[in-house]
Amino acid sequence: MNTPVYLTPSEHVYLNGEKFAAKGGVFNKTRLMHIDLQVDTKQLAQAVIAAAFITLEQQGTLKLEFRQKKGLFGLGSSTIFCADAVGPMAAWAAGTLEAALPGLAQRLAATAAGQNQVYAMIYAWMEEDSAAPFEVVYSLIKRGLAGRGLLESRVETHLKIFKNTVYMLPEATRQLALSQPLQPIQQLMGWYAQNRPEVWKALNEQIKRGIEARQEQTDSND
Repeated sequence: MNTPVYLTPSEHVYLNGEKFAAKGGVFNKTRLMHIDLQVDTKQLAQAVIAAAFITLEQQGTLKLEFRQKKGLFGLGSSTIFCADAVGPMAAWAAGTLEAALPGLAQRLAATAAGQNQVYAMIYAWMEEDSAAPFEVVYSLIKRGLAGRGLLESRVETHLKIFKNTVYMLPEATRQLALSQPLQPIQQLMGWYAQNRPEVWKALNEQIKRGIEARQEQTDSND
């Protein structure tokens, strides 16, 4: 029996990036794989991750909610934004963001109250700091696609020390991205923006915060 070939919502947004992000600026830009165009790096990364979160909530796997967290020694409280794992996990392909998020929510919630804040989940998913953390989001998405044979890859070595994985988009995957309906995720994003604006705003702010927390610290950052 053949396993159905599909793109997850986050992958689908990535491979249709020009529909979710404005044209890139002088410094804030990333080149798309499927067309010769550069778009806003940060805007697309946030859309890629947001697509996964809202899809999982609509499926009943995650629940996005605001919560009060007590301050030190129980003094005062602050509002935090969390993603709780509340339902059965759909069978998303291993290595995808959609497959990773429910497990991260469960693991972080088990460590301490409020640790499953959305930004903390993104921070954990990214695993390590980087000089270009928004580009790491794309690298992780591409790694998941390559793991299912939807991208080709090769490892290049520079100066006999530094290794870099280069990904190529096969024509079959390009056609898959074109043929798989994009309207459902576009409509879902529009629904959140219109009907749950506070959640939509908090989700995007927390995604940005989680990515930026992975910015590699150098002397110039101090």
